[in-house]
Amino acid sequence: MVVAEIEAFYSRSVAPTRRIALGELHLPENSRGEVASILLGGMMARSAQTLNAEDRGELRSLLTDMELGRRIPQPRLRHRFQADRIGLQSSTSRLVQDRGGFFHLDLDHERGTAAQQALAAVYAMRSLGGSARHETIKALRRAVSWQGGLGRELIGYLQNPNGAITFGPAMDSGNPKAWARNVLGLEGEEHPFSESLIRKAFRSQLLLAHPDHGGAKNAAAERIRELDSARRILISAFAEWAKSANPSEDVPEGSAPEGPAPQDSTTGDRTSGDRTSEGRFSGTPRGS
Repeated sequence: MVVAEIEAFYSRSVAPTRRIALGELHLPENSRGEVASILLGGMMARSAQTLNAEDRGELRSLLTDMELGRRIPQPRLRHRFQADRIGLQSSTSRLVQDRGGFFHLDLDHERGTAAQQALAAVYAMRSLGGSARHETIKALRRAVSWQGGLGRELIGYLQNPNGAITFGPAMDSGNPKAWARNVLGLEGEEHPFSESLIRKAFRSQLLLAHPDHGGAKNAAAERIRELDSARRILISAFAEWAKSANPSEDVPEGSAPEGPAPQDSTTGDRTSGDRTSEGRFSGTPRGS
């Protein structure tokens, strides 16, 4: 049985302008906006994990703007939202509930880019009111950081009433370091980032989350928990890497192993551990 449905219209990839519009929406509202949170959150989770850090940051900013009732200038993520659907291709995504009461996402995998589908989820949320809208915004914000599949783990994550992020989705996805890099906006390979870069990214994201700098007041605590969890995961990963490079020594937290010194991409100075221009350590641990 279909319990929620969203129809969206997207410009084709060959179109000279990037546009998006909404069609028929079936998003029942209960006190927590549960079905809307799952469907729109599922669309966001599927799309956001394929976008780069800058686009995910733009999605978070857009959600904050909507939560605070700000005017939404166009375009966003290089797409213009409009009412006219002429010349756009239709796409439908649904949330289905089986006889056992379990929800299943039926998302359109053929039409619409990741950015288009993520934006459709955000703009469709505006049709909700009251607490349903508030809870759906929280679900969409959590979905931006999701790393994993689109099955029951994601649905359970979106249904979580307290909105906590911490380690849940990271452990469920089997790759907490990838989740943490996503949360802090650090893109890269599996090589650890330096502690100084991790802390710099943490402080930068923490500043953006603060209500005095545009962060949503009722989402600040949730976002700070998420950032702190991500910071601890990556610092721990760096410490383990440093210790493996110097197995005979006790390596203090934040210090790098001996060996070829990487060059700081901004100053040209040498620091400890081989590091790329993005701040990733790329040197092979000694003894490997």
